[in-house]
Amino acid sequence: MTELISDKAHRLLFAPMRVKFPEPATPHALNVLDPLVERDHRAERSRVTDVFGPKGLGTSAARVGGRSRAVSVAPARLDVLWTRDRAAGSRLADHVARVHRATVGGVAPAERQGGWVCDPEATLAAMSQDPTAWGERFAPWMRGCAEMVEHGRTLLAEIRSIRRGGAGATGQGRVGLVPVVVGADPVGALIARARLGENAGRSTKSKLSPCDAVEWSAVMAEFGLRGVAEYPNFALGSWWMGLLSDDQGDWRQDYIAVLDYSFYVEYNVDTAYGDRKDRLKSEVLALWDMPDLPVELQARRAHVAADLAYFDTKRRDEADTSEVPTTGLVAWVYRDRDHWRDLKAVDSGIFGHYQSFVAGPAGRDDMMLTGLTNDWVDIGPDLRHQECGQSVLALTRGSLVMADLLDCYERTLWMLNTQWTDGGGIRTERYAACMETLGTCLWQMGNHRQDLWRYYALAFDLCRAAQERDLYAAGQLADCYAEDLTPLTPAGAPRVHVPRRSLPFTVEVGGIRHTGSVDLHTAVCDAVESGVLPMTLVDYQFVIPWLLREGRVAPAAFLEHMDRAYCRHFAQVMRSGHANGFGRSYGEPIAALVMEQWWHGMYFAIGAGSLVEAQPGRVAGDRAHPGERSRGVQPASAVASRGPR
Repeated sequence: MTELISDKAHRLLFAPMRVKFPEPATPHALNVLDPLVERDHRAERSRVTDVFGPKGLGTSAARVGGRSRAVSVAPARLDVLWTRDRAAGSRLADHVARVHRATVGGVAPAERQGGWVCDPEATLAAMSQDPTAWGERFAPWMRGCAEMVEHGRTLLAEIRSIRRGGAGATGQGRVGLVPVVVGADPVGALIARARLGENAGRSTKSKLSPCDAVEWSAVMAEFGLRGVAEYPNFALGSWWMGLLSDDQGDWRQDYIAVLDYSFYVEYNVDTAYGDRKDRLKSEVLALWDMPDLPVELQARRAHVAADLAYFDTKRRDEADTSEVPTTGLVAWVYRDRDHWRDLKAVDSGIFGHYQSFVAGPAGRDDMMLTGLTNDWVDIGPDLRHQECGQSVLALTRGSLVMADLLDCYERTLWMLNTQWTDGGGIRTERYAACMETLGTCLWQMGNHRQDLWRYYALAFDLCRAAQERDLYAAGQLADCYAEDLTPLTPAGAPRVHVPRRSLPFTVEVGGIRHTGSVDLHTAVCDAVESGVLPMTLVDYQFVIPWLLREGRVAPAAFLEHMDRAYCRHFAQVMRSGHANGFGRSYGEPIAALVMEQWWHGMYFAIGAGSLVEAQPGRVAGDRAHPGERSRGVQPASAVASRGPR
């Protein structure tokens, strides 16, 4: 094992746990918080009662008076053959109409004669052998894409070997599955709650679900969104994040949003879509096979296709081990920084936008960051499901000691800050990367899957510990971590100086009115004053969480409010983007608002709170794999992805 990591890291990973966990208990069946989507869409909400314990949340985040009935929502039809109103009359709209006509009678569209064929392995091979095949100007990105996919698949092979043989390191020593280290600190106390059977052992992370809130239906009607957009996971992912990067500005941006479908479909296709999955796959392929596609979009399509070679491998491996039980107390660690970065980059599934990232290591770092920001919310669920792409635990080398998590949080901010100028604006050359990185955070906040406000309510008092760190320095991955992922502190690092001013607020939580002001990035203040951003969006994302941290609202009242306002906030985010045409006057304040959450330590609290999910489960248990071994897993060549996380 000493070949896997440095001696210091070896001692860290195999030091005795400093918390002795009692045997899991079984809380009373009625004192259980339902999964996020059930709470959000419950027609008759139970009154929060019987509130006690630390922060007033007891051992199940917020006690409910009785077990609620599950909400039965019929799956929305997975229709991809449409365009939003803004793309009406465009070349893309004409192409979609042709594909739609070819499916009349429920028949999957046939491959276009002489058209493009989705073959991930062939695309990856061609990209590796001749990066100039799509044109000399695309060669740096083609070379980078091929290298990242190959590095990712090499590490997947080692992960597969370990899963078959048990915890430890591979012979090559690049990957290890090791026991986590827990400290006698506030984070350790949250993990202890998990081991005591928090929430009766149930996860509140939801499966894929549509949103039938009237506010969202109104937004869909206003902007011509339908089909897959009924699922917030798709809506925010493709039809908000996919447009937010402002890569093109016309129908070509909508084509990129369609390429982004690759990220959101595959791991749910079996259960959510039933027998329609093969037709859905054919329809997505037909949409990608657009005649006379501009060469730049052909390059983007090639990046997505090559990335599918990685996801085909990961899906097969996870399907093969999906019944393997997990303890929730082991983590994947890596020896080689750059190979790990490349694995995380391809695992983040953002290749439709890679061409807009800077070429070279900085662009590859940004690809990784789109996943790292997501992984702070999922530390606990990823432990439950033994997720090999969990990047926070990779950077702490398996440590959950609070000081080590703070080191990682600090360096996460340093890397995020490289996308910003010293004056607090977004670097022009990093704009698309910044939008995809920070857009992920709003996706998490509205996708009806990740229960981040529950996690925040459990650990909000840790925000200040994060703010005591230096959160304004800037450094690339290699500035923050040595080749073996030992944390570094770069000397003379540049800094971001955030321009702020006071923004007044008035909010009501739990029937109590609160007024005051908060100091926020001037881009946020300007956008609110000009009407670009609704103040209610700022209230939900920053003001009310800040009030909880300041002790001005109770945790149970906070969570009840956030649950009740959840769908409305999701609809407001979507409407604000479409109403403003996803221009940069919209993108920059959105990014600045998310960064304020990071700079104020909120994502550290969310990550720490997520550890109440660090309980036994099964490999990849948050994704669907029914019957795959019995029928054989078909290559996910059209829509494979890491799936909704």
